Amino acid sequence: MRVDDVDPALALINAYAAEDRMLERSRDFLLEHIHDFLVADDGAFQGCAALAVLTSDLAEIRSLAVRPEASGRGIGRALVAAAVEEARRVGLRRVFALTLVPEFFERCGFALVSLGRLPEKSAAECPICPKRGRCDEHAMLLHLDGTRPEPLRPEEPVGYTKLVEARR
Repeated sequence: MRVDDVDPALALINAYAAEDRMLERSRDFLLEHIHDFLVADDGAFQGCAALAVLTSDLAEIRSLAVRPEASGRGIGRALVAAAVEEARRVGLRRVFALTLVPEFFERCGFALVSLGRLPEKSAAECPICPKRGRCDEHAMLLHLDGTRPEPLRPEEPVGYTKLVEARR
């Protein structure tokens, strides 16, 4: 991402956030994390995604957003592939995403898992998330060594809200 991409990315991300489809971001957040972001650009800003490294072996794909008029052209898939390639390049072993559209990430090779299998996320960031009491996102995980994560078991909670309820 370049500084010139911050305002279009912010507008796109926050438009989706207003529809409760992703988390809102601030301009300061985007500037602070500018090196985490990848941009799709064909002469004009088309979309973005961030790869946030959480631990020495795990990263999260965040803020994946494609302009509505560019939807269906493979831009989201290309952004995910670029983020996964970057994770490989820096030596990570796993990449995950929290999403309302698990089918999209399944098509990108990710598997549905319980957020409980990602304590690096659920313990550190979920408790301070504005959606923590009403989390409806699915955790999708990709092992970069080509193995498949263990399938979600029927008794495993999916999102943070269900995870907290299950521990009560």
